[in-house]
Amino acid sequence: MARKIHKIYDILMKIIILIYDMEFLKYIGMEQPIAEILQTEMTSLGGKTRVLDFLCKLEDDTLCNIEFQFPVARLDDLKRFFDYNIMAEIRNDSLTETVIINFTTSASGEKQTNIGITKSFQPMQIYLGDINYDERLEKINNKEQTNQKLTSSEEIDLMLMCLVVDTTNKTGKLRNICKILKNEEIFKKDRLDVVKSIIKLEIDNLITDDENEKFKEGIKMTPEAEQIINQAVNQVNRKYEILAREEGIKEGKAEGIKEGKAEGIKEGKIEGKAEGIMQVAKNLKEIHTPQEISKLTGLSVEEIEKL
Repeated sequence: MARKIHKIYDILMKIIILIYDMEFLKYIGMEQPIAEILQTEMTSLGGKTRVLDFLCKLEDDTLCNIEFQFPVARLDDLKRFFDYNIMAEIRNDSLTETVIINFTTSASGEKQTNIGITKSFQPMQIYLGDINYDERLEKINNKEQTNQKLTSSEEIDLMLMCLVVDTTNKTGKLRNICKILKNEEIFKKDRLDVVKSIIKLEIDNLITDDENEKFKEGIKMTPEAEQIINQAVNQVNRKYEILAREEGIKEGKAEGIKEGKAEGIKEGKIEGKAEGIMQVAKNLKEIHTPQEISKLTGLSVEEIEKL
């Protein structure tokens, strides 16, 4: 039975980075070793809670924040990631490098956002759609045929290539990958179950149910792999629960302000109208009797006499 998971791209990336950590940083071009993996849930001075996708301290005491953005980072995303950057720096008292993993090509999305008049935020961005995975898959096939061990980078290639949104023939690629997985000797033993689990989740979530049926031989997940998947699912679910709550509060405040403004305008009009009538009545006292003014303005004789 197919295992359908909400926010599957975030889940898959979370699992990969949990398992490969330093090797994944090298994959995206970060050479500094990881000194410590840090807590990703943070609260701002204003009381807002934010959850980063991945945050670590490197050996040079700088921070690396990795964000997974499906399909690609837009302007609002960059502004949000800039806020994450500042929060991480304040909490950890370290400079932060933000890296965004996009699931399409660099032809789309935003590269930077302006901060004030003189500053801009231009994070490092990785576009999976710019990587020639067909060429890399061919090299991996050649290694499989000659029984050569795959590198960590090549294992990551197998797990990422079908995450590119405009990948053609995902079913064919996944079949090819399943064939490669049968040659267990070319994988690191402690990583094979994770790679199999990722590919199984991709088969269940990235192709249609009809295409899924074409995979005659299913991939079984070990209890250890299930535990890692559940950990990633819980972390991602927590992130989106917080985002939904914060968004709900934001929308509620906006609606309250909107209603408050509308009510204020209404009350202002009423108060302004009442004050105007009083002033008119006061001006008319010089030439009309209270009874006449009452007929003209709708005010009572007693109200007019008090003016």
